[in-house]
Order: sequence, then C-alpha cells, then structure tokens
Amino acid sequence: MQGYQQQPAYEPGIGRGTQLNTGVAQFMNGVYAWMAAGIGVTAAVAYGVGQSSAAMATFFGRGGPTLLGYAAMFAPLILVLIFSNRLMNMSRGAATAIFMVVAVCYGVMFSVLPYVFSLGSIAQALISTVGMFAAMAAFGYFTKKDLTGVGQFLLMAVFGIIIASLINVFFVQSASASIGINIIIVIVFAGLTAYDTQKIKQHYLVHGGADNLAIVGALELYLDFINIFLALLRLFGSRD
Repeated sequence: MQGYQQQPAYEPGIGRGTQLNTGVAQFMNGVYAWMAAGIGVTAAVAYGVGQSSAAMATFFGRGGPTLLGYAAMFAPLILVLIFSNRLMNMSRGAATAIFMVVAVCYGVMFSVLPYVFSLGSIAQALISTVGMFAAMAAFGYFTKKDLTGVGQFLLMAVFGIIIASLINVFFVQSASASIGINIIIVIVFAGLTAYDTQKIKQHYLVHGGADNLAIVGALELYLDFINIFLALLRLFGSRD
C-alpha cells in the first residue's frame, strides 16, 4: 500500500522494467476481471429477483422492504466494516465468498430499479458510470502524484456521507439535501476510484500479488463503481 518504505521485490536490470510493467498490467487486468465478475453477479441476481413475483414479495412488501430486504440493504456495509481489515489474510475461498455475498445483496436491492426508474435512465447512468470509472481508474494508474493524502480525506468523507444520508432519510427528508449528498457521493467515489487503483498498483509493486490482494482490490473498486452508479441514477434518472 502507499506509504510503505520497502523496496520492490524486483532488481533493476535489462528487461526488468518491461517485465515489471507487464506484471502490473496482467495483475490489474485480473483485479478488473474479479470486479466484472462481481458486477455480473449483481446484474444476474437483480434480473432473477425482479422477474420473480415470489422473490420480490420476499424482499419487498407493499409497504417497503421486508426484514430480509433490510438485511440485504445493510449487509454490504456491515460486512465491509467487520471484515475490511481481515480480508487480506483470510483464505481465498472465504474472501471470495464475502465479495460474492456483497454482490448478491446489491443484486437484490437493484431488482427494484426497473420499477422505479426508466430503463433508458438506468442505461444512461450505467454508461456514464463506466466512462467516469474508466477515466478515474486510468488517472490513478498512470499518475505520478501520490494520492495517499487525498484518499485518506475521501475515506473520512464516506463516513460523513453515511451519517448525512441517514439523517436526511429519517429526519430531514429534504430533496435539496438529497441532491447535494448525491453530488458529493459522485465526487468522493470518483476520487476513491483513482486512489484505490493507485493503492492496489503500489501494493503489488512492493509485495507482489500476495494474499488476497486481487479480491480485496476488486471489492474496493466494485464498491466505488456501484456507489457512482447509484448516485448518478438518483441525480439524473427519470422515475417511472
């Protein structure tokens, strides 16, 4: 991770630079493949639940989410808070299982999106998210600027966003506040996309692809992508 002072496990020499760049590129491609797998699971679950009236009734009653619906809603946050510092040293199977559980829970939540927003709005938000994510990931990968300070600030901002969102949902219920929060979410998670990309790359350069770095990195980038998508959809989506 950024801030480590250890030297990379590569010695300079003829061809070493090319080998190192190739290794980093291959590793990051693996990270993005894991991330894409998570997004694919989310999409598949969202479609499956959305097409089943029984599943929709299980997670979403007429008055709102059921107990299982609330469990799916808050499980990703709880899992990340509990296991974020443990994922790296878990077995590969356990880390993968947690990632997939998070992806499934988001799939359950996303199953209601076609009932709330037009399909055109969902597609536009998705395309915009892909473009923004790709641009910020490329910036984080190629920039020579150390993003550690910015990343730490943005991570603290995430906790502020969570608190502000809960206050607005349960007490204030302000449409203007909701717009402002979603704009901040887009900015924060776009920045985190660059920070996380650089952090994963630097960790690989120092330690190689040891432990569960690929899965942990994919989960971090997956969460960045999901939060940007949801915020853009809430900002610009047309409600059915």
